[in-house]
Amino acid sequence: MKSVSHRCLKPLFIAVAAIGLSFVAARSTEAQLLPQERLCDPMFQNCRADLLTYIQQEKVGIDAAFWLLSDDRYTTRLINAWQAGVPVRLLVDPRCNENHETCTYALGRLKAAGIPMRYKAGGGILHWKMMMFAGQKQVEFAGANLTPSEMTPGTPNVNYTDEIIYYTDNDPIVKSFMRKFDDLWTSTEYKDYANITGPLVRNYPDLETYTISPELNFPPDQSYRDRAKSRYNAETKGIDVIMFRITDKNHTNAMVAAINRGVPVRLLTDKSEYRNTERLWDAYNVDIMYNAGVQVRWDLHQGINHEKLVLLQQLQMGIFGSSNWTSPSTNSQREHNLFTTRPELYDALRAQFDRKWADTTNYGPFIPAPPGTPTNVAPANGAVDRPTASVTLTWNAGLWGQKYDIFFGETSTPTTKIASNIELGPSQNSNDNKKFTVTGLKPGTTYYWKIVSKTMAYPRAASEGINVTRTGATWHFTTAGTPPGGTTLPAP
Repeated sequence: MKSVSHRCLKPLFIAVAAIGLSFVAARSTEAQLLPQERLCDPMFQNCRADLLTYIQQEKVGIDAAFWLLSDDRYTTRLINAWQAGVPVRLLVDPRCNENHETCTYALGRLKAAGIPMRYKAGGGILHWKMMMFAGQKQVEFAGANLTPSEMTPGTPNVNYTDEIIYYTDNDPIVKSFMRKFDDLWTSTEYKDYANITGPLVRNYPDLETYTISPELNFPPDQSYRDRAKSRYNAETKGIDVIMFRITDKNHTNAMVAAINRGVPVRLLTDKSEYRNTERLWDAYNVDIMYNAGVQVRWDLHQGINHEKLVLLQQLQMGIFGSSNWTSPSTNSQREHNLFTTRPELYDALRAQFDRKWADTTNYGPFIPAPPGTPTNVAPANGAVDRPTASVTLTWNAGLWGQKYDIFFGETSTPTTKIASNIELGPSQNSNDNKKFTVTGLKPGTTYYWKIVSKTMAYPRAASEGINVTRTGATWHFTTAGTPPGGTTLPAP
């Protein structure tokens, strides 16, 4: 094996001394200089260099599974290893190209090189991000994709992606991944993508019945949500979270329940995801937690916060891996997560969270955003001869509205609230209108109505001087018939 220069070692050992982020359990071998068991933080460390070194050093076999590969350095090293006679197997998902055009290019290069590849043919996506090195008995896995920006900073502490990169030679972890990779490689869930020339075989047949490490969690075969919730519910001291995407209300409800039983919760989340028009329910869930009393901060640095981490203070447990707080991350996507109480791992994860939480340059207070202004649709403004039995008020709420107050009355500035905080959700397109029916109207009478839209951050935001409501226009209509005790008058 080729040795690694001390340049690669320096940031790791600095991290140990300065902030306790990484821990080292190096093998006593002169050929292998990389510490084998450690966390790497791409906020300021080059986590890509070590992975490239492992690829270059491997002589026995490389297994890799990934969602997004767009950094040509990995592609080239994998091809070089294959051409040097090292067996390589790849699990991939071409559906990645629907969101990331660079996926197809990398898969095309790997296919053309002759590397055996299988792809996930249906269901939830392959969300694994791992590489395994059989000869070095080493696994790397993370929530980080194999892109130029997720494994190393553009500018340390300025332009980076929040991630946790885990390198380990922990024997139960490595053997569990060997067994699980073989399970997927030989599964009918996957189809042949390229260069499969014979029957599918297990590379580690002696591990076919190996018991998966209790630290590991492999959705969808195992529920990430259920396992995590059981730990949240057992926590009595404090819960700290760094989470990129939050669209599964089960996790949100568990955080609210923790607050309600007196357990403080702190959340670092991604600012751009909060207003991602393709992920409307992220803002919904973040707003709910904020309104319930969760302390929320978000990223201010030049990258994004793509990390997935939960820390439970009393249980001394760290949960990290590839699963976001989403339903697909527990019931359909292929994911990998670690639930660990190993002190050296927990302490390193704790040091990372505490450092980021205290960093007022790269992270700042969450500021809830308002909804859009609701747009009235029907009945048309000034409509006449509306039925007295019932009239359905219809409006388009826009992308970010969640709950609504409805004002209705016989004066041109209606002040009677006939419905309060009705949770109807956002209008996800121009035809996705919200409706509320009023009944028992008087004949020959003009009625006025308006909609006030709110987010789930209300009322806490209002108490802090932040306006998360928007009021639509006031429209009117007149019912059919003669008004009680008189002649129908035209609306003003």
